[in-house]
Amino acid sequence: MKKLVLLLTVCLMATGCRGQIFSPDNPMAPKPFRIGSPPKDAHPDYKDGWEDGCNTGLSTMVPGYYKSFYAYQQDAYKVNNPVYYKAWKDSYTYCRQYAFRYVWDSLDQSGHPLENNLCVLCPNELR
Repeated sequence: MKKLVLLLTVCLMATGCRGQIFSPDNPMAPKPFRIGSPPKDAHPDYKDGWEDGCNTGLSTMVPGYYKSFYAYQQDAYKVNNPVYYKAWKDSYTYCRQYAFRYVWDSLDQSGHPLENNLCVLCPNELR
């Protein structure tokens, strides 16, 4: 019986060490409120790059709950495509900074609410 309990405990602890457990398409996946997205008429490679980069950005600089849904994601076959790669880099930076600001500022105990016009790629004086 002790071996069974030990085995079960080790299995549960090992799954807790894994990063992405759920899919980003899961309805419970956290997405920061009003996060941007590519235009509807954007090139398909741009949309793919944006989605992969944003999912990667949402897996960094955030609490563990986000990391259960998002992980590093980049299409190795499209990395040499300038449209895909530019969208990936832009959305990675945008989503990482947006999530960092949205998640941690909302958890900040300073009492300052988030302003309505959140701009993560703007000069500092506009933030």
